Order: sequence, then structure tokens, then C-alpha cells
Amino acid sequence: MKKVFEQIRKHWLTNLITFLISLTIGVTIFLVIFLTRNRTIIAAIDGVTVGGLVILAMGLLCWLSFLGAFDFLTFGFKQLGNTLFSKDPRKAGHFEDFQDEKRQKRLSSSYNFIAMMVAGLLILIAIPILEIIYKTQF
Repeated sequence: MKKVFEQIRKHWLTNLITFLISLTIGVTIFLVIFLTRNRTIIAAIDGVTVGGLVILAMGLLCWLSFLGAFDFLTFGFKQLGNTLFSKDPRKAGHFEDFQDEKRQKRLSSSYNFIAMMVAGLLILIAIPILEIIYKTQF
């Protein structure tokens, strides 16, 4: 865990930019849903839910990618490109070598997925507040 915090602190500017962009996307999704509907508290709840879940899902997918869940797809597309466009189709190597190379790159990454998940959770915090407002009105 100490290593994760060290990498986050090392890449603080990248994480801050990722957080702000994620928050902006979530708020934009909320505004699009809220303003295109009838502008009631239910539309606000729907907008916050969709905006927060989209950002949270993006963060979770980035986390799965960080763990290596999609390495086989990346390697497959790399092999396909080498087969179609390279003079030596076997230049890409083996999958195990590709995974080791990706693991080494991940050791120095900035853990951007944490910023996305935090932004999604912050947006989703508004749901209970809006629910309380809705319950007190009716």
C-alpha cells in the first residue's frame, strides 16, 4: 500500500488532471440528463446516478486493465498488425514476454484509475442527499 501512495504522490499532477476531467465528464452527463428531462428531483437523481456510475465503471475498467485483464486482446491486435503489415510476422514475440514487459511498465504507472473511482464515488455521494430532499418534499 505504501508503494501505491508513493506512486500517487509522485504523479500527483497527472492524477489531479484525471480527477478533474472525470469530475467534468460526470457533471456533464448529469447536466445532459437533467436538462433534457423535466427538471425534477427525480431527473436530478437519475442524472447523478448515471454520471457517477459511468465514471466509476471507467475507473473499474482501467483498474482491470492495470491488473492485466485485457493483455490478451492487446497482444492479439499487436500480432494481427504484425501479420498484416510487417515483413516478419513473428516479430511480436510470445505472450509471456509481452506480459512481463507490461508488468514492468505498470510498476512505474500513476494509478489514474484511483482518481477516476474517487471522482465517481464523489458524484454518487449526492444520491442520498437528493433522496432525502425528495422524501421531505413528498
